[in-house]
Amino acid sequence: MVPFLYLLYARLGVARDPATTLAHATSLAVIVPTAIRGLIGYRGSGRIRWASAVPLAITGALSAAVTAQFATRVPSTALRLGFGVFLVLVSLDLLVRAGHGADEAEPEQKRLVTAALLGIPVGALSAVLGIGGGVLATMGMHYFLKLPFSAIPATSLAVIVGTAIAGSVSYIFQPLPGLPFGGTLGHVDLMHGLPLAVGAVLGAPLGVRLNKRMPVMTLRRVFGGLLALIGIQLIVANT
Repeated sequence: MVPFLYLLYARLGVARDPATTLAHATSLAVIVPTAIRGLIGYRGSGRIRWASAVPLAITGALSAAVTAQFATRVPSTALRLGFGVFLVLVSLDLLVRAGHGADEAEPEQKRLVTAALLGIPVGALSAVLGIGGGVLATMGMHYFLKLPFSAIPATSLAVIVGTAIAGSVSYIFQPLPGLPFGGTLGHVDLMHGLPLAVGAVLGAPLGVRLNKRMPVMTLRRVFGGLLALIGIQLIVANT
């Protein structure tokens, strides 16, 4: 969604710096109803690990709200480039390594602390990059919380709801004057964001069905390929 918004705002004549924050803020706002619709699709499946999602979402939301206040003033090219390299490296690990974490890998009490600490970088980078925190939360739950990979997509949606709401609300209260079009609320572009939200909400149930039917290794490969594509796009766009 973010690369699409970059292209859209370039065509509309929006300068690079405001276009970047506008795309990130709008993406966060669109992610909120999409994640909620995804969560509804997972109800009763037992795949949402709330004990990990809740502390991660709380600290992630706080971190996203604070970071969004500074993200509009910080050049993000270097950060996006570094994040792109990181995504490519993680994607290679997901695609090559066969193993995945087990749910009993660490005690529940320790997992609560780890999840809360993990929420800080997840929330911060979600606000800066406009990605809701889903990619980061997924990687964190896989590598640090050792959740089963089949439970990670559903659990990450619960985290995304908190971080995306906090980040987008924080962006709403920061005005962005001088745009060549109206329909914005702070840095959130309602004019173009609402159609995106409708399409994303309609597509969420399909993703839920695919996740429930795919084998774990297929999920790993699909997610690894997605991370590689996002990472390469970020590297190309910022070099």
